[in-house]
Amino acid sequence: MRNSGYLDINTNNTSNNTTDNKSSSNNRIKRRFPNNLTAREALRTSNFYFIYIMIFINVACGLAIIASASPLMQEVLDYNPMQAAAAVGLIGIFNGLGRFIWSSLSDYIGRINVYILFFSFQLIAFFTLASINKECKEWLFLFMIFSVVTIYGGGFACLPAFLSDLFGIKQLGAIHGLVLTAWGFAGFFGPSIYDFIKDYSGSLENTLQSFCILLCIAFLAAIALKTSMNQKSKQDQLLENALN
Repeated sequence: MRNSGYLDINTNNTSNNTTDNKSSSNNRIKRRFPNNLTAREALRTSNFYFIYIMIFINVACGLAIIASASPLMQEVLDYNPMQAAAAVGLIGIFNGLGRFIWSSLSDYIGRINVYILFFSFQLIAFFTLASINKECKEWLFLFMIFSVVTIYGGGFACLPAFLSDLFGIKQLGAIHGLVLTAWGFAGFFGPSIYDFIKDYSGSLENTLQSFCILLCIAFLAAIALKTSMNQKSKQDQLLENALN
């Protein structure tokens, strides 16, 4: 009987410890991911549509440059097809480097700040590419092209962590899948928009400047998202202070 009572008490203690551990773990998750939304709940927030717009435009602009890189180099730099093909072959390397460099940087300066930097730099890059002529510095043209490619890769690499910051991890896979539909749409519309404007206007300058309009929209969406995140952070801090 004494042994039975001992086992019973021990079992209860173990059960209580397990419950306390689960509760502590849940509290840590809530502090790390205060939103922790489902996919349906995420769709009801403005933040989801801000980041959807940002991803769509970042991918559309990146793929437009990648798809047109060879003809751009032949037109602006007077490369022959073999030279252009060799330069385009470097795109995969810069795409991979961008995924590592930008995602690492986002851990230090914040994901939203990296996306704001993306669109700020791409505005400069597209305006620069639009104004470049055959007398331009070859290194400047290639620098702008490959920088945009790194941003294309970096936007994809930063996305999962950014979504966890915004919506938590409860249904991160489903939310990630929903946002990636923007990637699919941009894969079709980006190069298509580029070809349409280029054929209609016959001007490389007008084509690239048209993408600057899209980048302005993406930049404004990123600023709106940052404002929303800051407001939510202040609200969470006030609530935590009130509870304590």
